[in-house]
Amino acid sequence: MLILGLLFVNANGVYASTTEEDDGYIQRSEIEHFMEIMAETETEQAREMNNELTKYMEENEEYLFAEVASIVDKYQVPDTTNQSDAMRYMEEVDPEALQRDFERIDTLAQEYYDYYQIHNEFPEDESSKQVSLRSMATSEALTVLKNAGIRMTERQLAARLAALGVIAAIDGPLPVGDFVALVTGAIIVSDYLSDYVARKDRLAQDIGNNEGRSFIKIVTESLSISETVTYEIKRNKVKHFRAFLNRLGGVIVGDPLTLSEAKLLARQEKDTFSVREDYAEKIVDQPNYKNVKHTPHYIDSRGNNRPANLPHWHLKKKINGSWEQIEGHHFFPWIGLK
Repeated sequence: MLILGLLFVNANGVYASTTEEDDGYIQRSEIEHFMEIMAETETEQAREMNNELTKYMEENEEYLFAEVASIVDKYQVPDTTNQSDAMRYMEEVDPEALQRDFERIDTLAQEYYDYYQIHNEFPEDESSKQVSLRSMATSEALTVLKNAGIRMTERQLAARLAALGVIAAIDGPLPVGDFVALVTGAIIVSDYLSDYVARKDRLAQDIGNNEGRSFIKIVTESLSISETVTYEIKRNKVKHFRAFLNRLGGVIVGDPLTLSEAKLLARQEKDTFSVREDYAEKIVDQPNYKNVKHTPHYIDSRGNNRPANLPHWHLKKKINGSWEQIEGHHFFPWIGLK
């Protein structure tokens, strides 16, 4: 099951063309949208760059992407959102180890679910709410729940997932990844999304009663936003979006972008999100640049677990004679969205 740590921001504000064809030209509307994004920084560098781009458009009737890009490359517009600072100090962990944690918990939850179907109750030894610190330490997958205010062992979590699966009517336990997304406010894109949305009030009420009343609002908003994101991608066939880092892990998704707009933002070291890996790769496939792919950064500088983070590409630029990775993450989901 796929978790996307996404929060949808103003996706209806700008319409992005779905064309992925590169004819070497860029439209005036694309340049103007890029300039609007840069103007948000309210910096002198952005003003100077936008002035030069405006002059270029006044002097030409058609706009070559390479010529626009050469103007953009002359300026380094600082990021005033501070959204990218958090990623500079991320440490790598083995994504396979985290996935094994999730798979182990999901397998245990399936056993509990099957037991419940036969006995209409869970095994007695799991009714206790006592938390074992030893069992808490055995799984990195539980750290994010502890950070969110939920303390439980893997076996207690498995029992909860089984119960939530019954409520959600998904013919099995709630996947642990979906549960993590629900209680951290991340967006879910999964086969069960329509089932969750249909029962979002019951899910929110149950999680709120068991894990704390504050989770009712978080779960309800998570499901509502998830539904909106999925609909927007399918309706407008949007391939690329602006992106920012979410403090709880994952990605905040903003305005739709064309491929050309996304490429210009990449050169300015800004984050983007694409619906598939190959679309994200198109953003970093640019002349005079190299690129590198990273697995998700799951642990931040404070040791907090961020399992909703995503794989991504970086651009590499030649600086003082050597190729160096520059800021800007070009995220994509593990499983491509349609």
